Amino acid sequence: MNFRHSLLPFFLLTLLFAFGACKKGEDSEPATDFAARDEQLITDYIQANNLTGFVRDTTMFVFITKAGTGGLPAKGKTIIVKYKGSTLDGNVFDQTKESTIGFPFVLGAGQVIPGWDRAFQKFNKGTQAILLIPSGLAYKGSATGSIPPNSVLRFDVEVVNIK
Repeated sequence: MNFRHSLLPFFLLTLLFAFGACKKGEDSEPATDFAARDEQLITDYIQANNLTGFVRDTTMFVFITKAGTGGLPAKGKTIIVKYKGSTLDGNVFDQTKESTIGFPFVLGAGQVIPGWDRAFQKFNKGTQAILLIPSGLAYKGSATGSIPPNSVLRFDVEVVNIK
């Protein structure tokens, strides 16, 4: 019985420190609503660059520059795409080389960022488009190569083939 009573103050003190550590003080950073921030960045980018014709597709913006032909791909199909990816400040972080047939990926298999899996479900062969993808459908809070965390991305894409 004495052993239990001797642990009670220790247990209460531990709880006090645990809850005190969770308290938000004046020095803690406020949580950022990246979805709202990204949407504002995208709309500002569209206006600043005098872009028209963009359609909001859930949380990303899509502009079809050339319509494709044929049926839409199903999940599990291989999409071959040529692309150029950049941040909104124009920093190109990746692109397919002119000499290649394109970049292949399996639609819906999680091989690419979620924004691509969503967008390419609606593109048939030959479609050319500009995608403005918020960070939540890209790399989120992770820095990847030269892409800073929480970056909105622009992709200029062309569906070369669907297999």
